[in-house]
Amino acid sequence: MTSSITVQLQVGSAIPPGNEQETQEIIEFWDRANAFFVDLSFKTLGKFGAPADCYRISLDASELMAAMSKARDQSGSFSAHQLAHVDDPAMAISAGLSVTVAAEDHGPSEEEGYQVATMFIQQLVIAVNLIKPGAIQLLNTRFAGEGAHKYEAQNYDSRIFYGALKASQEHQWPPLQTFSLERVWAWLDETESSRTDTAITSINKVLFTLLKVAENRHEDSARTALLVMYQLEKLLDCRQINSQADVYHRTALILEHPPHSDEWLSELLGARNNLFMASVPVHRPPLISHPTEHALRQQSGQHHSAVESGTALVLALIHDLIAHGALRYRFQETMVRD
Repeated sequence: MTSSITVQLQVGSAIPPGNEQETQEIIEFWDRANAFFVDLSFKTLGKFGAPADCYRISLDASELMAAMSKARDQSGSFSAHQLAHVDDPAMAISAGLSVTVAAEDHGPSEEEGYQVATMFIQQLVIAVNLIKPGAIQLLNTRFAGEGAHKYEAQNYDSRIFYGALKASQEHQWPPLQTFSLERVWAWLDETESSRTDTAITSINKVLFTLLKVAENRHEDSARTALLVMYQLEKLLDCRQINSQADVYHRTALILEHPPHSDEWLSELLGARNNLFMASVPVHRPPLISHPTEHALRQQSGQHHSAVESGTALVLALIHDLIAHGALRYRFQETMVRD
């Protein structure tokens, strides 16, 4: 084994939302993840535009796990701890993690190490949100250590995915399945999504867009609605400007019909069309704050926006693909005259 480089990531807001049960489940998940990502083979790009290379990856999330355990012990749940932090900044929500990168046939350069670590973190964000939606939050991030000032860390919010989980639970649809980290990581490897910087296949377009959804901080924005609608249309291989009939009927072929209104689907479609027609107002980017009423909304489980319901459906469809060892849906139309 050649020399390695360790990339340190400091996270200013690392505690995701969750009630008491979800808090314990998230801590247990990260304990398993910390044990799984030890000297793991990872094929990815060491440089944009270059061919994928083989690396060995190790994740050290012990500081994050300690911060999560402390938040649980202090407040009972992550959502309660977020509330406590609003009133008392001493109730810390920051943490750190590190990724060690080693190449199998050479010593990685500094830039190569940061590139590979960033690609790994992106795959980690995708995997965690497929396994336990909303269980990873990387906000107010920065790299630390030697050379870190030359690279900018990326931010990923947990809110939309946690909202999707609560929407699924509230409406008892769509059904979200449970998978092990090993199974999801193996499926992601089959997609080869870590080996390219440009998505060509439909499933990789969906997975890359999932990352863009995670980057958004405001689930009611027209841009986020556009991204979610795009994911559904790519998964279901249909594109209709003024009708959601294909999306609705193809979803029914895969999953059972929703037991509640599909108004959220019409809202997503309308937001997408209005954005294309330039008929929606343009809002100034707002101040991002954490008032008590926002934390209360997370704690009370009032997650039923169109974007959250749409994201729940995206996750359910990907879950169905994972369960069947598939990477896409293929729909065929036939006609017979007797």
